[in-house]
Amino acid sequence: MNEGSKLEEIIESVMHLVQGETVLDIGTGFGTVITKLFDNEIKNVTSIDPEAWTFDRIEDTYRDEMSNGRLQLLRSRAENMPFENGAFDTSMAICSMHHVSDTIKGIQEIERVTSGRIILTDWDPTSAGRHNPHSPEDLQAVKDNVMEHARSNGYNFEEKGKWYLAWK
Repeated sequence: MNEGSKLEEIIESVMHLVQGETVLDIGTGFGTVITKLFDNEIKNVTSIDPEAWTFDRIEDTYRDEMSNGRLQLLRSRAENMPFENGAFDTSMAICSMHHVSDTIKGIQEIERVTSGRIILTDWDPTSAGRHNPHSPEDLQAVKDNVMEHARSNGYNFEEKGKWYLAWK
C-alpha cells in the first residue's frame, strides 16, 4: 500500500479550496492534513478523531501551536460534534468518510458546523488494497452515499481516479 504519498497528493490538490481562517479537519489520523494546513498558513485548526490514537505524537510536533491556541485536538465523531452552528469557515474530511458510521448524518453535521466551504474526499473502490486496506464494497457504499448527498445538495463532484472529491 502507498496510502501516505497518495494522501499527501490529494491534500495538496484540494488546498486551493480552503477558505477563511478557521478550519475543521475531520479524521486527524497521522496529522498529514494539519501539517498541510499550517504549511499554507491557516491561522486556526481544529482536528477531530474518534480514536485519537495519534494525539500524543501530534501534540509533541505542534506543542507551540497548541499552546498559542492555533491548534485544538478533540476526540469526537463526525456524526455528533460539540461545536456551534457555523463555527468553521472550512471543514474538510480528507479520505476519512469511510470511517464515519453514518455517512449522511456525518455530512449533515459537517454542514451544520460550517459557515463556508466543505471539502469531502475519499478513496474510490478501485483503490482498495492498493492505496488503502478497505474493501471495494465498503468504499463503494460510502461513495454512493456521498455522491447522492452531494448531487442533491448543490455540491460539485469530481472523479479523480483512485479518489473522488465533493465540495461546495
